[in-house]
Formats: sequence, structure tokens, C-alpha cells
Amino acid sequence: MRLSYVRRAALSVALFFCPLITATAEGEAPARAEGVWSLTSENDLFGGTDRNYSNGLRIERVTPANEVTPILDWIANRIPILDLDRTELRQGFALSHTIFTPEDITLETPDPNDRPYAGWLYFSGTVVATTGNTQDILQANIGIVGPSAGGKFVQENWHDLINAIEPRGWESQLKDEFGLEITAQRMGRFDGPDLPFGLETDYGVHGGVTLGNVRTYASVGTTARIGFDLDADFGPPRIRPALAGAGTFRPGQELGGYLFAGFEGRGVARDMFLDGNLWRDGPRVEDRRDWVGDAQFGIALYRGDVQVAFTYVHRTEEFIAQDGPQRFGAVSISFAQ
Repeated sequence: MRLSYVRRAALSVALFFCPLITATAEGEAPARAEGVWSLTSENDLFGGTDRNYSNGLRIERVTPANEVTPILDWIANRIPILDLDRTELRQGFALSHTIFTPEDITLETPDPNDRPYAGWLYFSGTVVATTGNTQDILQANIGIVGPSAGGKFVQENWHDLINAIEPRGWESQLKDEFGLEITAQRMGRFDGPDLPFGLETDYGVHGGVTLGNVRTYASVGTTARIGFDLDADFGPPRIRPALAGAGTFRPGQELGGYLFAGFEGRGVARDMFLDGNLWRDGPRVEDRRDWVGDAQFGIALYRGDVQVAFTYVHRTEEFIAQDGPQRFGAVSISFAQ
């Protein structure tokens, strides 16, 4: 049933974007520095499991270029590495919700060696500064981890709606705790060789650091792409931690899209969803891994001002007792307006 659903979804996307198969540079138009609305859903449905990082949902608005609040403009003018005479500055606001569960959700008393139940509801404020093929991101996430995040409510009602297994262990979830993360990241894009039929190629290298009581880690990664109108974005939107992508989408022609693949490695100093609450006693794992990697591949297609993207993610084990790697999919839809 799941496979049939995925096939129907893929067919619908293919039919919507089928003119892209024969499209080249025809219909090119000047790139528009518009604002972007994006909706991103991540779920391990695509990996055939219901465990670990189980579900994520994010809605985000990124402003048009250089339409930022006065305080942000004042701050940006005082950051030495930014030259605002040649930098496109945007700000973004988002609301996100993520859910984490152990492997066996039928147990009322979860396995103490497995990851605990947790929900994370948070608001994000993001600054995106783009200069040519370089993009800098500064993001702050502020929210709540624990029962007040509503993870139990969302998963129980969703499973009831789709007639899936009832999760029974939410009473042992992480306790309420205010959460804060601050992320800084830089990505540089480099042009690859042009190919026949107007195909373009590029690759990007990014590095960053995240600090906070929810997560603290350093990351480095690379992404390669092949397709049409690669200057339209730096990658599709995702829910962090993830490979680079800031939610900016700037179409330069009527039809475009690309295939992509990449890898990110992270050195993790803290992960509340494994290490447990910082200020309160509660469930946690004792064997968290310090190094985690994500491998991903996917496709992003757009027609006019609408972009649809799918990413498949293979995440290495995050703690020693974990039964195999995590696999999940991310679907996003973006509107430039």
C-alpha cells in the first residue's frame, strides 16, 4: 500500500513537470529576487520504519532580497565578512515540529537502552547573505522539548488516522525544557563542466557549527548537482541537521530542475534527544556516538514559481545500541512570490 502511494505521488509530479524533459534554455527570464514560502515534511515512511527520527514538519517564509528589518540591516553592516554593496540579504521565519521515538513503540515501558520519546516544537529566525556563489546562514531556533511540544498528541492522532500501530510509551518522554540552538554555516558553490543539451553541473562545499542545549555539533559536507538553471537555489529546504539549503528559490527560467547527491559528517558534542534533558533527570542513552554521517540523493523540479523536491537520506547509527542506520525521506514544496 505504501509503495502504491509513493508511485502515485511520483507519477503526479512527473506529469506536472513533463515539459521539462524537452525543455532547454527556451523561455529564459531574468532571475527574480522574490520572497519564498516553503513547506517541508520529513518522515521515515520512505525508509520502511517508524523509529528514531520519526517525523518532521516545517513551514517557512523567506523575504525578498534586501527587504529586511532595520535592526537586521544594522547588524549586517557590522559583520566584517559581509560587503552589503555586493551581498543579497534575506531574512526568514519558520515554525517546525519534530518527533523522535524508540524502535519498539508498542512497549509501555520503553527499552532503557533505546532512545527516548521526544517532541521538539520551535520557532526559527534566519539571516541569509548571498554573494555570487557564496551563501552564509545564521539561524536561531527557540522552542520547547517535552510534553508541551505535543509529540504525543501528533503521533497518536496521526497513527489513529492512518490505522497504524498505537505508540504506547509516550509517558516516559523527555521532560519539558526550553530549547535554544544557534547555527552558523557557509557554503561555496563551484561550477562544473557544461554538458550536451544545455545540462549544467556544479558542486558545493559547506561547513558550519551549531551551539545550544538541544544540539551542539560541527559539520562539513559536499553536494553535487546536474540539471538546468542551477543558479535558482543552493539546494532544497530541509529540517536541520541536514545538508545545506536555506529555503531560497529564485527561478531564472520557466522550467528547471536537477538531480543531486551529497554527504555531511558531524562531530556531535550534545544531542538532547539522546543525551536527555540538560537541567532535569530523565531517560537517555549511555552509548551515543560522537560522529554521525548523512548520505543523500534526490531530485528538485520547478515550473514557473513552484518547486517540488524529494530527498532520500541515509543516516548512520547515532548510538551503539541502535539497530541499523536511519533512512527517511524529505518532501518540500516552495512558492516564489
